[in-house]
Amino acid sequence: MTSTSPSRRFVLLGSGLGLGAAMVGVRRISDALAAGPDDELRFVHVYMNGGWDVLLGPDPRDPSGTYAGLDTGTSRLAPEFQTPLPVTLGGVETLWGPTMAGLVPHADKTTVFRGINMNTVAHATGRAYANSFIPPAGTVVRGSSIATAASSIGDLAAERILPNVTVGFPSYNTAYSRELTAVSLRRASEIQGLLKPISTPLSADVEALLATAQDQARSCVDDRYPGPRPAEQLTSSRARLRRLLAENLSAQFDFGGASADMVAVRSRFGFAANAVTADPLNVGLTAALAAQLLRVGVSRSVTVTMAPSLDTHGPEWATTQPQRQKAALDAVGALLTDLRETDPDLTRTLVMVSSEFARTPKLNGRGGRDHWFANSFLVFGSALKAGVFGATGADNLGLQKIDLATGAPSDEGLVLLPEHVGATIISALGGDHSPFRVSPINALIPGRS
Repeated sequence: MTSTSPSRRFVLLGSGLGLGAAMVGVRRISDALAAGPDDELRFVHVYMNGGWDVLLGPDPRDPSGTYAGLDTGTSRLAPEFQTPLPVTLGGVETLWGPTMAGLVPHADKTTVFRGINMNTVAHATGRAYANSFIPPAGTVVRGSSIATAASSIGDLAAERILPNVTVGFPSYNTAYSRELTAVSLRRASEIQGLLKPISTPLSADVEALLATAQDQARSCVDDRYPGPRPAEQLTSSRARLRRLLAENLSAQFDFGGASADMVAVRSRFGFAANAVTADPLNVGLTAALAAQLLRVGVSRSVTVTMAPSLDTHGPEWATTQPQRQKAALDAVGALLTDLRETDPDLTRTLVMVSSEFARTPKLNGRGGRDHWFANSFLVFGSALKAGVFGATGADNLGLQKIDLATGAPSDEGLVLLPEHVGATIISALGGDHSPFRVSPINALIPGRS
């Protein structure tokens, strides 16, 4: 099951019956009400489109060194991108690439996975792998998107109108209730159209009569229906619809508006009021949407594509790659700052950043970098221990076997795979890691050996 298209917003807003059919799955309303919105898990998956350069980001090298199988390319870069950043992760000093400056304030809650074997240098295959963290069938995603899996963990608060939202990235649901199937937006600017009522409300008296009639409606198959009763599904969906209308939630996403709140949002995320129409793929705007969906309580799981293409094979690598990568990671930093206002230690929040693969350690004949399978991922939150886990060859950015108990290189170890990361994240959050068919890395999960 793939995600719901925003062109079907009439399903959400046209009637309580439509909303129930689209949004409510197998969970009973009594279970939904057991979840408190202030205790509920919040999950964000940031996808970096096109294959990021990990040497400029999570797996850099000291430019003063000499590396047999690697070109730092330092002399081709603008001065601001020439020097890696020293940071301390889990009590150990390491280097971050210069595009990660906006993430330094969040180093205390950062886990860096290095040396992940994507087993491909093809965009479509790598993108499918980075979607579910399960090996794809060619270019076809297998299993559910990792954000969908995360959205299933714990009870769902009744306030969640759109529990799972994805922007610019496909979403899949093969194992979870229908209410967790992602609503898909092509770009952040579409959210207002999705939440805005499509008709003028009737008078208060008429609306009250209609609400009473809805609440009295029952299904003729109620007593024989397997699983959740239709009446319970309708009660839940109507409650969501009424909240949507009563609270005027679309105004909370008027990112081009003149209200003090929207001016503050634009300042934090660094985009102009006209970005909503002039630059709807703006990374700051996209990050602001993710933050607002969680802050307002519309969603619990959000996936966003946070960069224009990073597929820089030519001389544009020296300018376009670092600029775009930094802009996207700065936006992630602003997102984390926003989320930490309500969850300072990220105890109930996890943000992960991935791409379909990395870029080659050597510059090609055109002065750019091609596709490379040794990748890195970033995870922010208290669910995992802060630090660097895994490694690549110091001289060649090559894959290395590691000891899964320590993360250190070991000839007796295993090469990290995306499914190791997926199983570890889902297990650490309290979910079922079995779809990944590998064990979680317990050494990274607080309280486990």
